[in-house]
Amino acid sequence: MFSNKQITTFVYDARDFNFVVNSREENESSFDIILRRTWKQAEEVKAFRYILNIRDSKILKGKYRFLVQLNPDRTQCRRAPELITSMSQPFSSVRFNFTKLTQQEILFDVGNGDTVAINASPLEQNHCLLLTERSKCLPQVMTEYSLCKVIELCLLSNSWSLRASFNSLCANASVNHLHWHLYYLKYEMLLEYIDICGYTSGVHLLVDYPAKGFCLKLSDFKDIKDFVARAFLVVNHLQLRQMAHNVFVTRAKSKSNDELYNDVRIYIWVRKPLIIGMKNMPTFLPASCEFFGHLTVKDENIYNNLTEDDVVNVLYDITEECFVSIKDELRNVLEK
Repeated sequence: MFSNKQITTFVYDARDFNFVVNSREENESSFDIILRRTWKQAEEVKAFRYILNIRDSKILKGKYRFLVQLNPDRTQCRRAPELITSMSQPFSSVRFNFTKLTQQEILFDVGNGDTVAINASPLEQNHCLLLTERSKCLPQVMTEYSLCKVIELCLLSNSWSLRASFNSLCANASVNHLHWHLYYLKYEMLLEYIDICGYTSGVHLLVDYPAKGFCLKLSDFKDIKDFVARAFLVVNHLQLRQMAHNVFVTRAKSKSNDELYNDVRIYIWVRKPLIIGMKNMPTFLPASCEFFGHLTVKDENIYNNLTEDDVVNVLYDITEECFVSIKDELRNVLEK
């Protein structure tokens, strides 16, 4: 590591990847250490819009074990989301974008013009953003390069709890500038090990779940490059079809009580577009984290009364029709 204009550059190669991690061990990697240290430093200089204060957390009763957290500060203090009305909305230099971050918000560089910065309105501890090719001012449209980079960062961690997520335009992305979310979530989640079923080479279906979607496992591929390329084929088809989508990356294991996390899963959901201000908004805004089973709510009344059925109904309504409409078409694309 070396310092350039007071921003540390984290240098790594494939020998630093951790393909198997133990949930019972707390051996932080160099990546975990720099992320936690710089995030804490940003907190100390008050770079965030609020000090993270999750008032309460609980697992909803039922088969899906949804995690709900009460975090009213996020709604009250976060920057107003950009009004996004189209999957092809261009990047705007006038509106807020990540070239306007202060030095205090930038944590470190990870090479090639890629930056890790704080999320100024955090959901969880060490919630940060991966900004790939930040200076190119790309809109919030996934690139194969950005997907590869976020997978690499996940593998640099020696923690089973580091997660990554991506919200497309019209799928609850709040800034139209290419970015991924990274954060540690120290709860065992159902989608780490849920059964998935065959679909086509290298791609599985998540169907025994309210938000049906597509899933890829690193263990099905000979290397990271092939894993990423196959996943990006799915995402890019949704982008070309102008279909809103959410993506979540998590460590995975074979069954619930396994100590070893020996796989990585990418989940991809196609969904109804979300237009801020639309009528009949649900009690929570479903995006990648919510599809994964991690819900943040702003209101104590909602927190106290939310049931598994409520969550199931929202996730099903947002995803079912779109999943059914694209499933056969996408298989044809992937089998060509």
